[in-house]
Amino acid sequence: MEWGRFLEHLSAKGLQVLVSHLHASELMSCSPSGVVELGCCRKFSFEELQHDSAMLENELAGFYSLPLKLVVRYDAARDACTREKSIFAMFQELSETNEVVRYLITEFGGELVY
Repeated sequence: MEWGRFLEHLSAKGLQVLVSHLHASELMSCSPSGVVELGCCRKFSFEELQHDSAMLENELAGFYSLPLKLVVRYDAARDACTREKSIFAMFQELSETNEVVRYLITEFGGELVY
């Protein structure tokens, strides 16, 4: 809930692009020593947040009135599993899993064309 208020605070300051990158991220942890860890599942968002990490760290510290440090991590495994499939990959999967499509391909020599 507090994280949502922080994102609203950033939006009110005109930092909507930063907020959109933060929405593509997940608040992973906040240690007792004040280290806030963000996990990014999009490479581009990770790079942008890394670029703006000092400014974001200052915003975090100011909003929460605590001496917080920011660590941004890229989660490649989550990026791979959430990536949208290409149309060709979906057609390939369809031709392997759908019985009707498989029947048409084997009996009539058809192929899926996009």
